[in-house]
Amino acid sequence: MGRIERRFNKFISKLIWSLITLPFRLVFSLLIWIFSTSGARHTSDGYIMKKSSMGTDQYEHRLVAEEILERRLVFGEVVHHINGRRDDNRPENLCVMSRVNHDRYHAWYDWIHKTYGRYPKRQTQLKKLREDFNGILLEDVVKSGRLFG
Repeated sequence: MGRIERRFNKFISKLIWSLITLPFRLVFSLLIWIFSTSGARHTSDGYIMKKSSMGTDQYEHRLVAEEILERRLVFGEVVHHINGRRDDNRPENLCVMSRVNHDRYHAWYDWIHKTYGRYPKRQTQLKKLREDFNGILLEDVVKSGRLFG
């Protein structure tokens, strides 16, 4: 049996196995989706998806930002995770900024790490986000009382 024939047989075996197990995988995924209590799920890149009030899937960090700011996010606005953990959607960890400023912030952040061999301290990051990159720290909005006012 030649190498090409072995590869072909392996491919056919995998294809048949995928087709046989497909209905079971679909039913299992559907059951998980139906019976999930929180309505939240993790994406492959680490974000949390939730059902919005209109029933569509949305990123949880964007829903949190819209609730705190009491408005919809406009096109081009990004919700940045300050500590880098995409599933940490506490207001203290979120900052709303433009896409351009978000890219500029990450360029600065990466430059600091490359130049000094360490990441900037949280207080330095917060100051930069506020002053240099026009970020809206959701922690500041909550503390100022706009959420409850």
